[in-house]
Amino acid sequence: MSTIGLDGVLSWAQAHHVAATCSGALPSVKARLDEAAGGVLSRALSTLADDPAHDAAAFHGYAVCGEGPWSLVLDSTVGPGEAVSVRAGDAIPHHTDAVLALSDSVSETSSSGSVHVFACDPLSGVPDERARPDFGTGIIRQGDHGPAGRELVATGSIVTPGVLALAAATGHDTIDIVKPPTVGLIVLGRSLLSHGMPREGRVRDALGMTIPSFISANGGIGNPAKRAPDTAELLLTEIDDANVDVIITTGSTEPAPGNHVRQVIGDLNARWLIDGVSVTPGAQMLMARLPDGRILVGLPGNPAAALAGLVTLVGPLLRAMSGRTNVIDHPTGVLLDDAPPADYADDTRLAPVTRETRDGATLLRPLADDGPAGLTGWARADAVAICPPGAGYRGDVLHYMPLT
Repeated sequence: MSTIGLDGVLSWAQAHHVAATCSGALPSVKARLDEAAGGVLSRALSTLADDPAHDAAAFHGYAVCGEGPWSLVLDSTVGPGEAVSVRAGDAIPHHTDAVLALSDSVSETSSSGSVHVFACDPLSGVPDERARPDFGTGIIRQGDHGPAGRELVATGSIVTPGVLALAAATGHDTIDIVKPPTVGLIVLGRSLLSHGMPREGRVRDALGMTIPSFISANGGIGNPAKRAPDTAELLLTEIDDANVDVIITTGSTEPAPGNHVRQVIGDLNARWLIDGVSVTPGAQMLMARLPDGRILVGLPGNPAAALAGLVTLVGPLLRAMSGRTNVIDHPTGVLLDDAPPADYADDTRLAPVTRETRDGATLLRPLADDGPAGLTGWARADAVAICPPGAGYRGDVLHYMPLT
């Protein structure tokens, strides 16, 4: 790649590693269930009480005490010769000896209106006044399924809809998660259009609505994008006012007059982490740590280059901050065709691909960089193949990053 104006250019692997390790997980917070989806558990989800929390009926039937036949009563306790109707999971009355299954019983109503319950002989199935269930039959004792504090979902697990349902069913109102990183987005450029067809030398903003969806998919919370002309004063103000963990800018990363991101990073006394990456596309991506600890990521304004910056820097950074594990553990697949070449011999080529599976092997089919803004391949891809210098040919075994 061309290194003109860039200082300390890193290989793609180095830059990706820096992004994944420059910040650890954010502190733990308590989150309501309706706001915890997609977060990462910072403490295991555990039971709040014994399961079941009381002695319970194992099936529909009658809680009985003593010998039968039993008089059906409506009390919360049973005495000798009495029965109370119960359903599976119901707390059984005090002094219950056993639960008689509905299928193993017969009830009769006398002329006075009282109801008597008879057990059936286990061999003949005929009601028998002498038949009775063994002591303890049909009773699930308190804590039989697990004591209070039993781990249900491990620390580090992503909060899925299933986890939320389990937490609610267990009685939780809040759960402990790693604080999701909040991200501010500043889209730089006077000539960008927010709607309609490109016209009069102006192009559509392809990133203002795209990047927030990527942020959400990688464990962050994206604030609405701010559109701003590329001036140093405005950029300084926007960065200073942003109450976020990460700031992303798009555009103005090329080291040229009139592009102010690098100037502003210097004015803020930020510490450079990445100033250029040997990658096609996206060589002019950058990253810096502001004095207050916030991370600034500068993405090129070219949409394909910005997408490359998202998967290279923003994805691993947000996953690390949100507590997700294996942030740079990429699977491998075999290229079915040659990938488009890199711009320079020492560049890593990020190639949009589709995945296929044959005989248990993952195959990667490269897509062309064509269409509006060179985005057709990215739009059709479900993964990005990582082609290091000298690789990217048919039959090469490469790491890839899933996009879906």
